[in-house]
Amino acid sequence: MKKTYRYATLYISFIAIFLAFYYAINIFTQDNINLQKQILIKQAQTHFNSIINTRKWNSQYGGVFVKPQKGQTANPYLHDNTLYVDENLTLIRINSAWMTRQLSELATMKDFHFRIASLNPLNPNNQPNDFEKKALELFAATKKREYYEINKNSDFNYMAALETTPDCLQCHPVGYKVGDIQGGISIRLDSSEFWEVSSTMKQHALLVAMVIAIFLFIMLWLIRKQLQTNEILQDRVERRTQEIASTKELLQVAMDADSSLLMMVDNLDIIFVNKALLSFFHVDSLETFKTKYGYISSTFEMVDDPDYITQYVNGEHWLSYLQNKEGQDTKVMIKRDNQAYHFRVYAQKSRSTDKSLMTIIFDDITSQQKQISKLQEKASKDPLTGLFNRRSFDEVITQEIKLANTIGSSISLIFIDIDFFKKINDTHGHDVGDSVLKELALILSSQTRKQDIVSRWGGEEFVIALQSTTAMQASLLAEKIRTHVSEHHFTIIDHLTISLGVTQYRADESKDSFIKRADQALYQAKHQGRDQVVVN
Repeated sequence: MKKTYRYATLYISFIAIFLAFYYAINIFTQDNINLQKQILIKQAQTHFNSIINTRKWNSQYGGVFVKPQKGQTANPYLHDNTLYVDENLTLIRINSAWMTRQLSELATMKDFHFRIASLNPLNPNNQPNDFEKKALELFAATKKREYYEINKNSDFNYMAALETTPDCLQCHPVGYKVGDIQGGISIRLDSSEFWEVSSTMKQHALLVAMVIAIFLFIMLWLIRKQLQTNEILQDRVERRTQEIASTKELLQVAMDADSSLLMMVDNLDIIFVNKALLSFFHVDSLETFKTKYGYISSTFEMVDDPDYITQYVNGEHWLSYLQNKEGQDTKVMIKRDNQAYHFRVYAQKSRSTDKSLMTIIFDDITSQQKQISKLQEKASKDPLTGLFNRRSFDEVITQEIKLANTIGSSISLIFIDIDFFKKINDTHGHDVGDSVLKELALILSSQTRKQDIVSRWGGEEFVIALQSTTAMQASLLAEKIRTHVSEHHFTIIDHLTISLGVTQYRADESKDSFIKRADQALYQAKHQGRDQVVVN
């Protein structure tokens, strides 16, 4: 596909997506506004039905007789409009129409008003206004029996038709017949809340549309930039491919596509490196790299951690070590520009014609190591022993477990308890007990690596978290610590012993389960006679 067509398709697609979203938002907003409008209509219909029911009640009794108010006379349009009770009381008859008009005149609700109106009113007070006239003319010309308008002055005007009933003929004997529509009841409600809600919905819809537009624009920009980048890379690859004249150059291009540091060796001789490696060491070619560094192993820094290797590991060359320890967690640290970088190292064997080749991959894990170090530095210390406290240990072991599940490294725990510590406190006092805890903390710190986490678990219990350490390795360290403590001369009490429980983390195991297994191993060591190491 040509570039023009490609970008045209991209732009059209995004415009179509935006219009689809906008249409959906607009439909949703309009539906909600219509729902609010229907609420107003239902309110008006409810009021209208209430008035109709009141009229029906009046009509089924043929009107009602009431005591007239001061100055009020009988309706001259009604037959039998008065009822003489006695010399002191004469009642007047109120029919449904008159009652409706009186109720409308008495209505004092803040947001509600109604009245009866007709195109041919007998009573001048029932003359229709512009809205009512429009509604009544619509009723006369069509089969519609209700009409409404909403205007910007916060009024909702609603009118429903009144069907002529036999009761109406008492006042309107001429020009009226039962079933005709000669008038209606208009209802006016306050629609300010409707306009508020509608305005809010439209604002929210506009905001959502803007957010979607911004999101789509960002996506369009990213995709366009990616396309441009891809085009640039594609052009480079095409130009580079044209220049490639040998298998060596083809292999070089393949290795350069990887962001990890890659190198291919034939025995001990480096024959290929990728651009990421050259960029990391600030050199422009393999020849320059060899001249400046000789072998990459010359850049490996010594780290007090068995997982970190240098040029020789226990007398074995690091390349041979990698081949023999395939699958083991192996790391190196390289300093560049006075900054330490940590890499996980893998070796992959391959054969090409008569040569035995090996590809070495260096994956950058510096950020993970820094994260662990940062957590360790921020962790608060136990005020008595200066070791990490239980809360800090909990934070660190949580991160260690996450890292183990991510990169597949091993973690082990050693739980430690001082044997008969209560007897020390009871015999020599708590000050001596505190002194013993401090001395033991110094011993534990001196017997462990810098990256190991030594914490006071509580009371006379301690715990050690060992990074990249198996249960077997941890048990050897535990035995070393047990022996050192048993041979140590403590102030005042001279000698004491400790019990130790060891366990290794299982993949995807919960933190609580991991700690519980270590604690169970410690309990078993104490139950079996103390002064020993038990591995669970």
